[in-house]
Formats: sequence, structure tokens, C-alpha cells
Amino acid sequence: MVDIMTNIFKSILPRSLIGLSLFLLISQVYAFPIGELIFVHPARSQEIWIADTIGINARPLFKHSFESIDKIEVQEDGNYVLAVASIVINEEKIGVIRIVNTRSGVFLLDMRYPNRKGKDLAINRFRLLFDADISSKGDLAIATSTGLLLIENEQLNKPNPEEKQLLPHDELRFSLGFSRIQWSPDGKKIAYTTRQGLFLYDIESNDLFHIVFNVQGGTFAFSPDGSKIAFSRAVLSERKRWGTGILVVPVEPNADVEIIHFDEDFDYTVQDWSPDGKYIAYASHTDPNNITNIEQFRLIRNHIIPETGGESEEILITMKKTVESLGWVHQTYPVEPGDSLVTTWGKVKRR
Repeated sequence: MVDIMTNIFKSILPRSLIGLSLFLLISQVYAFPIGELIFVHPARSQEIWIADTIGINARPLFKHSFESIDKIEVQEDGNYVLAVASIVINEEKIGVIRIVNTRSGVFLLDMRYPNRKGKDLAINRFRLLFDADISSKGDLAIATSTGLLLIENEQLNKPNPEEKQLLPHDELRFSLGFSRIQWSPDGKKIAYTTRQGLFLYDIESNDLFHIVFNVQGGTFAFSPDGSKIAFSRAVLSERKRWGTGILVVPVEPNADVEIIHFDEDFDYTVQDWSPDGKYIAYASHTDPNNITNIEQFRLIRNHIIPETGGESEEILITMKKTVESLGWVHQTYPVEPGDSLVTTWGKVKRR
């Protein structure tokens, strides 16, 4: 239907209005929430892009590109995007073969200055880097082979920022495998996953407790008020068949979980909670051999689902592959090129 409507619009509207008209048409059909998504481009994993939730106005956010980006983290109500990525140290070509030597780093990018290169906060400092995240206060947490480290926000602009040890390696139980870390919205706690499940560490009281076992892929997302966490894992259906569920759990010791979505044919990765707390964004994957119709094909890639459960909706529909890392923000940014539309998508949606 979208292709048909696009052809109609092409015959009656100037090119500069086609994207806007298509956006308004789809918005009326799907009633998407406001805000924008910052994400690693699925086909060009060295680039960070930004788009409305539908993806109509997708464009690069930063000039800085990488060899590849493992994940990004977007600062809550702030200006920074943190990229865990690799950069090229040196490269050479032998015939048509490109040989590249890379190293991993933690790069701090500022949305106010998209033309600046990101600052590498981990250059030659950590023997093994697992993950990193930036808090709403601008503090940086880094998980390494030596444990969980903290770089306070006043250190970020220094040439050689100092780090503090929060928890040593053995207390984090990294020996059983480590996946991801994430700051709570208030910037006072850090949640992290290992093969033993999901844990919460309070940096002020030093309290550490276990929330839940078995977090698929180690990825999870805090609700905006910090009271709940969404994640995915294998669950058993009423028909006694295994599948993947999206679950919500309160942030408390050994909490009971609520399954808000389940499917026997798809794997899910929870990515972020909408800023208004009403939706959960997730990525969907499946074995291509399991796809038998167009409806199943639509269920691959990226979606949102109400935090109480219900019908899911596809997001970033202009992307041809699944976006693996994204952050959902309140802010809206001018559409490029700047003289093509003298407003922002946020203002268009409010109108």
C-alpha cells in the first residue's frame, strides 16, 4: 500500500513534500509515539544515524565513522552518545584483499557538535573491555577484565581522565561470563548481566543484589522511572513448547517476572524503553527457513510493544535489515538538508 501511495504522491506533489506526506499518512494509520531513535545503521555498522520512530527521515547523526560499532548508549536527557566500537590502527591491501588491524575503544560523541570526532576514553588503558554506559549525570561506567570502573563526569574533558574501581572482578562474578551494563535513570545504580542473570549495584551504599536469572543475550532496558526492567529469555508456553518471551520485572531482589509477549518462532532482543514509559522497543530475529509467508517476514527487524503487552508495531520501516543497537530520545533534530524543511519532525507531529 505504501508503494502505491508513494506513486500517487509523486504525480501530484513536489519531491520535497513526498516524505512529509508519506510520514503523515503512516502516522495516522499506526499512531506512532513521538521522539526519535538514534541507532547503528544496519547496513553500515560504522555509522550512527537518527530518525523518527517510523524511519522516514533517517540520516547520519555524526561525521565520525568507525570500522565497526558494537553498541551505542544514549545519555538520558543529555547530549552524549557513547559508542563501544573498533577503529583502524593500520591497514594494507594485497591485491583486492584488505587487511585491517583494529582495536576496541569507548568513544564519547556530543550531539551538539556532530562534526567533531568522538573522544576515546579507553585508549590503551584496559586489557579487556566488556561494555560501557553513560549516566544521566554524565558519569561513565566501564566493565573490564579488572572489574567495574567509574569515570566521573568532571573527568571526561581531561586528556587522561582518572577512573575509580567500584567493584573488583571476583565480586561481579565475571568468571561465569559477562554481557552488558546499564545505569539506572537516576544515575545512582548500575545493573549488569552475567550468565547467572541480572544484578543491581548501588554505587552510594555498595549494596549488590540479584534480580532475576537467565537474561537472553544479556541485554535489558530500564523503564524511565527506574522501577522496572524489560528483557527477553526462553520461556515455556501453555502448550509446553519453548519460545522466546519479552518479560518485565520490578527492580527488587529475586523478583517475579511478567511475560508481556511470546512467540515460538522468533528470538527477541530488548533494546530500549520509550521516554514516556509506554512502549518497549525490541529487535526480532528468526531462521529464514522458518518464514513461510509475508506476515512472518514483517515480524523480523524492529518493533515496539506496549509495556503492558498487546499488539506490536514495526518501527524503522525504511531500514532493510534489523537495527541491532538503538536509543530512544525525546529530542528532535532538524531534517537535513536544512533548507528542505524549515521545521523539525517533532513539530510536524505535534501539529
